[in-house]
Amino acid sequence: MGTIITTKMDKKYLIIAVAVLALGCIGTLQAFTHPETQEPQEIRGIVVDEYDAAWYEHQQNLWQKKAQANPSDEHAWEQYFSAARYADMLNDQYGMTDRKKAVLDEMAKHIPNSFTYNLAMYQTERDMQGADASRWAEKALQQIPADIGRQNTTMLIAYLVLKGELSDADRTMLHTLALSLYKNNAYPSYLLRYADNCLRGMESGALYFENGDVSFYAPLILQEALDLHTDKIIIPISFLWLDTYRDTLCRKLGIKPFEVTKDYAAVENGNEVYLQDIVEHIIKESRRPAYFSPRESLTKENGLSRKLYNEGLVFRYSTHSYDNMAVAMRNVEEKYRMDYLTEPQYVNEEQWLGSERIQLNYMVMLAPVVKNYKQSGDTLHANRLTRYLSAAVVRTSLSNEEKQKYFNLLGDKQ
Repeated sequence: MGTIITTKMDKKYLIIAVAVLALGCIGTLQAFTHPETQEPQEIRGIVVDEYDAAWYEHQQNLWQKKAQANPSDEHAWEQYFSAARYADMLNDQYGMTDRKKAVLDEMAKHIPNSFTYNLAMYQTERDMQGADASRWAEKALQQIPADIGRQNTTMLIAYLVLKGELSDADRTMLHTLALSLYKNNAYPSYLLRYADNCLRGMESGALYFENGDVSFYAPLILQEALDLHTDKIIIPISFLWLDTYRDTLCRKLGIKPFEVTKDYAAVENGNEVYLQDIVEHIIKESRRPAYFSPRESLTKENGLSRKLYNEGLVFRYSTHSYDNMAVAMRNVEEKYRMDYLTEPQYVNEEQWLGSERIQLNYMVMLAPVVKNYKQSGDTLHANRLTRYLSAAVVRTSLSNEEKQKYFNLLGDKQ
């Protein structure tokens, strides 16, 4: 559910809506209630499905039996490891945990030097301080199977982006992997359309600081596969922790690298302040327009939140106040393409439970625009936008009670 904050700017009031996004807007996890299920289910990831740790632990046991029954089946081993990895993740455990080590030890015995084993080792050591995980990723890049799948593809894309300076071969590989996501319909079209609308409202050459898997991979697919919005620079905020990525980004922007000038360990919320300082350094030095996807931490009263203005589907960074409502209205009337929200679902594609709620950002972020239209007497635009926003809510699998909470943002009972 989004959080609403009212901000006063030059005698104008604008409701800044902040949607909670994590890995593509995850909702309430489904509790594991079917331990009797004995056939393993595909582990598709938390951006697709919503299950708790117990469900993944059960799947881990089922896939272990599958892998042990056919030790040469790399898919079974991949699923076995993925179940263990997500079980750990939902228990807030990372790196070489006892759970993952047990799986990897089995994999090393049965499928050593395989693509699946090398990528699993990369995913594990990537979260371990001081570990050189890159050697495993480089091996995996030389062994990519024809049926690589979405999760493994995005894992390798993330590695290449984090790597920093890319060779021509790396750049070609990045393009090929992103293109494969598009050709294989790896991401539902509604996620690509949402990303397209977010980028449409930005100025040319903009920086887009995003948070979450969907907010990164969907724009990347648009850029690499459809040659759209290639002037925008997508910056995953979490990647800024890595020196190689951050320094490469600064070189790409033609700016000096970020230098630590304060003792962040002695500062309250030091990690958050450190990351905010990096972000503002990039914005100020590059002198580019900068935008942010909605993210929970921005609801705090300090830091960047005081410089972020809702322009429709994203926040724009600005050190001074301005009529951002006018910009949001212009985006709605001239730039955003929202007809698809009210059209029949011509293509039979699945709604990802783990990511479908990203569509609720239409309502959370744009409901203030509807209210502004109503206050100014512009019923034509108010009614049209209301239809779009309502349709975005209806498209989700939320209960009627949960949907009503979003309809209430419009001020009218639906």
